[in-house]
Amino acid sequence: MIRFLRERRISTLRGFAELMIIVVGVLIALAVDEWRDNVQLEEQRLHILSTLLVDLEEDRNDYEDFNTTSRLRWQAAQFLLSYSAAGDLKSAEWAKSPGEAVYRLAYSSRIQTTRSGFMEMISAGGRMAVYDNDLRSQILRYYSLATDRAAINGFITPETQRFHAVLEAMGVSPSDREMIDVQSVMANPTASALVRTLGETAEFATLYIEDLVEANNELRESIRSTLADE
Repeated sequence: MIRFLRERRISTLRGFAELMIIVVGVLIALAVDEWRDNVQLEEQRLHILSTLLVDLEEDRNDYEDFNTTSRLRWQAAQFLLSYSAAGDLKSAEWAKSPGEAVYRLAYSSRIQTTRSGFMEMISAGGRMAVYDNDLRSQILRYYSLATDRAAINGFITPETQRFHAVLEAMGVSPSDREMIDVQSVMANPTASALVRTLGETAEFATLYIEDLVEANNELRESIRSTLADE
């Protein structure tokens, strides 16, 4: 009887030891999985932030180019309107030829925003990668503002196309800058009305892009600071 109890106790202890080994093994496996997930999440977070930073650098260059174009378009419109009214060749800070002003308004650029890093951030797999609430909110605000570029492009492109169509109907090619009869162009009611509208749109676009550049600069600085703390 004593031997039986002893063997039973040993068997129980052996079973308990085996159970503990299994439990410890499971806990270690879970800990390893959690560690691996954390490492992957951190790698994903750094990848997304680095991608966003590259995208923002590209955006800033595009915004600066667009801003230059927008300012020239606004100056061109002001010049043409003043030239039409008084024949003043020195108005609106415009030092180029009258035909160059027509050319600037007939051809325009579009605002582009790179969204690859942002789309990756808001995807199902990357949604929690940027866990800093302040930085996440700043990113969302920036791309919300950047989305408005579609509205700006939505004004510029159709207006430019209509202006180009009017010039074509008049037999005017914007690329022949030195041969354009600007007085005839501005004597056309539709053309002169489009010049005014294009100038107003260019002025508004310039103000918008300045806000976007400021937001871009602030967000780039925040991401750089976050990456530097890693």
